[in-house]
Amino acid sequence: MAVELKEKLLAGLCWGQGDSKVLCLHGWLDNAASFAVLADRLANLLGDSVVAVDLPGHGKSPWHAAGQGYPVWGYTHELKAVADSMASPVDLVAHSLGGSLALCLAAAFPELVRSIVLLDSPGPMVTPEDQIASQLRDGILSRDKLRPSRQFASVADAVGARKKATPELSDSALAILVERNLAKCEFHYEWRTDPQLKLTSDLRLSETQVEHLMRAVKCPVLSIRAESGLLPAKFFEHRMGYLQNVDSLQLPGHHHFHLEEETAPAIADAVITFWKGL
Repeated sequence: MAVELKEKLLAGLCWGQGDSKVLCLHGWLDNAASFAVLADRLANLLGDSVVAVDLPGHGKSPWHAAGQGYPVWGYTHELKAVADSMASPVDLVAHSLGGSLALCLAAAFPELVRSIVLLDSPGPMVTPEDQIASQLRDGILSRDKLRPSRQFASVADAVGARKKATPELSDSALAILVERNLAKCEFHYEWRTDPQLKLTSDLRLSETQVEHLMRAVKCPVLSIRAESGLLPAKFFEHRMGYLQNVDSLQLPGHHHFHLEEETAPAIADAVITFWKGL
């Protein structure tokens, strides 16, 4: 059973007991509970604790200031502070957006990261260098379209809304994600996530910058692609070619395969095997 983390820079959950060196980073618009199935299994197999944080702007963690936004490199300060507070160097288990953040942390602060497991995550999204002006324009204009957090009359309505966004998720997985991401107000429920997370990015890295970032990662990396994931295998192969020390494999499941009871066990076994070889 997960225990809520108290008095931390970021909110989060912990499975198992002991001074954890495993830090899990979730994907965009998800939260720490997205690791409920995988982290619980890892903690049991390790006989140690596993921590997952709510990234800034997600779940129960604080939001970034208005106008600060959430560029992929903009999470590094908070994640460095979390890693510093743990039994570092840490082993990062990172899904989707979280994988890009793990690569940023490991590239900039290699002394804090022992290994990375990327879960259906090939690294940061990019903007071609010749489109930087239009990217900036679109990002600035999107701020005029910022809307407050969506409100719902019931939990069931919120689950239905999330189901439309991620229809491949099972009912049990949806319930896990939505429960942690809902705030109960006097007459309604609303998302805890910062509406700024849905704004168009003012600036993204170029492919060349992503290549240099990933080449700066020194630690061993295990990349696990979901068989029915969001991006094609050839793109993963291209991106993983930037890394100096990577093992890649593909396992059954959709983009959130680590949250499903049917597919998470195979992921856990692969992760444990990877760690044993370090």
